[in-house]
Amino acid sequence: MTTLEATLTRTHDGAPLAVIEGLPGGGAELRPAQLRSLAAALLKVAADAEARKLVHRGRPLPDERRAYPL
Repeated sequence: MTTLEATLTRTHDGAPLAVIEGLPGGGAELRPAQLRSLAAALLKVAADAEARKLVHRGRPLPDERRAYPL
C-alpha cells in the first residue's frame, strides 16, 4: 500500500502548513480510483492541518509527522 507522508507545521506568520512527500511525480498515470484515493488523502491532510493546534501557552508546538494511506 502506498502512503503519503505529511509534516504538519506552520508558515512564518503562524498559519497551518502541510509539507507532503510521496506524491506521484510529473507525468504520473493514475486511474480514476487512484485519483479519488489521492484526493481523499489530500482532503484528510488539509483537515488535519487546519484542526491541529499550533501554539500552546504562546509557544509554537513541534511539527507533527503523519502517514496517510492511499
